[in-house]
Amino acid sequence: MTPDIIVIIVTKNRASAIEKYALPSLARSDFRDFACVVWDASDDELTKGVVEKGSWNFEALWFRAQRMGSSSQRNDAVLYALDRWPLARFMVFMDDDAELSPDALGGVMRTFTERGAAIVNIPQKPLCPPSLRLRLINGLKRLFGMNRHGVTPFLYNYGAWNETPGDRAEWASGCGMGVDAKVFKDARAFLPEEFQRFGGYALGEDLAFSFFIHKKMGGVTINALNGYVLHHAAAGARLNVENMAAAKWYNFHLLWDAIYGNTKGFKRLCLALSFKLFMYASVLKLLLRARSLDIASALRGVRKANDEVARYRARGDNGELFGHKVWNCDLPAIDNPVFVKDFRIYSRDELHER
Repeated sequence: MTPDIIVIIVTKNRASAIEKYALPSLARSDFRDFACVVWDASDDELTKGVVEKGSWNFEALWFRAQRMGSSSQRNDAVLYALDRWPLARFMVFMDDDAELSPDALGGVMRTFTERGAAIVNIPQKPLCPPSLRLRLINGLKRLFGMNRHGVTPFLYNYGAWNETPGDRAEWASGCGMGVDAKVFKDARAFLPEEFQRFGGYALGEDLAFSFFIHKKMGGVTINALNGYVLHHAAAGARLNVENMAAAKWYNFHLLWDAIYGNTKGFKRLCLALSFKLFMYASVLKLLLRARSLDIASALRGVRKANDEVARYRARGDNGELFGHKVWNCDLPAIDNPVFVKDFRIYSRDELHER
């Protein structure tokens, strides 16, 4: 029997988190027509024990990741799920340290079926009551129309802490993101594995993937009609200032090329200037978040990233950033250039004829 929803959790060395947060929250789900795939890159088999020896009231499958990285692990898990359950309708990504509310999966299903979304963002709920500072910031966001999951032209992503269910959004977080399986099967869009160049994680891959589907493929992203996610973000995983600066600089330059690469003239100049200023500000913000004055390491990271950006642009394969070189799967690769419309694939000639 094929479940409607496949929940995908990618993890590495966080057996305690997945045992405490992710899996128990799925066990409490009101919606039962789902299966869970855990794609594990851990150095041990503690997570395997949690998944296979736990008394879970749903189908939970554990797999050893053959490739490490949040993008590649998610992509490989999706390909496995498509092969095992070809009629599965929706995928839900969640983090090992996240908890879905009991009505979240039902809310995802309802949003897909009632609103025709390509991606469903499960809104995050604060772990603590919002402070006065957070309320003031949220008030300012509302004043400037930034009280939703949005992205500025220079790729700054923002969202309100109390987002309205059913509102349109422009991106979704990987700790609670539903994706129509057609995005993978028909549009052949996958998470950007190039974002893993600096470190074993893939900084910003969830933003990049969901915003690309929205901006370039016309996919509708909507906040779930009901349900929320609590994110108990694990600390200490990304404190290398040089690699973090390199990843941020490299990944967002690649995303900028993918989104605005065809923009010409004065508009491109304005976009490029605002983007560059934003990137320098984001590196300074990184130092503040890391509580570090190690400017030298940050600048080394930027220099490394600039070198890699130049090499990437010289290869001329930016169009493949959100594609996927099919790995260990019988899904056919697409060789000819294509456009995507309504999540169906058309060649240039076919699209022109329509």
